[in-house]
Amino acid sequence: MFRAILLFTALISSAYALVHGVDSSQLVSVATYKKARSEGFTKAVIRGYQEACGSGGRVDPNFVQTYKNARAAGITDIDMYWFPCCGSGNSCKSFAKQLTEIGNTFKTHSMKIGTIWIDIEKDSVCNNWNYGTAGNLAKAKKLIAAAKASGFKFGIYSSPGEWGNIFGSTSVVLDSSAPLWFATWNGAQSLTMGTKFGGWTSAAGHQYTDVSASGLFDLNVFAH
Repeated sequence: MFRAILLFTALISSAYALVHGVDSSQLVSVATYKKARSEGFTKAVIRGYQEACGSGGRVDPNFVQTYKNARAAGITDIDMYWFPCCGSGNSCKSFAKQLTEIGNTFKTHSMKIGTIWIDIEKDSVCNNWNYGTAGNLAKAKKLIAAAKASGFKFGIYSSPGEWGNIFGSTSVVLDSSAPLWFATWNGAQSLTMGTKFGGWTSAAGHQYTDVSASGLFDLNVFAH
């Protein structure tokens, strides 16, 4: 009986264990990653693809080097996020083409990436997601279809505010079967969703602040 209780306790503890991670949109040095790792951040999420709406989207020029720096610092749990080029006023590459460029980068540089997080948020510079709420949902469905067809493991990054703004309501469902990484800068290092959106009832990751000592990171917790 005592052994069974210990086993149950271990399972409960494992289920609630969280991985602390940093995400970045800039070039990050080996030293900065080493410092983050020494503070308990063992996961890195790197911007791998940016809107670059003037050129239809591009692999982030800092992606490969930042990835190499993270690995050199001893971080092996690495994801990337894809800020897709879209918007009616932009000559964006197809979502399939954007994903092909991502995949080619993985292959060329022998990169081991866990999840591609699709960043769904508004950007006033590129004026993306400007198709109207119904049009935005239709475009987002094409985005998800391309991600599924690519064969990559993917999830969705967004926030309640961005979701409601883009799709007209937080209750609009795009693909609630995909893992969710949500942003709510409330400082709470937990996966609890204060405001549920998109049909998700639980999350795989939470970006809880955009403030870090280096100024290069947002801070997160992820499910183990």
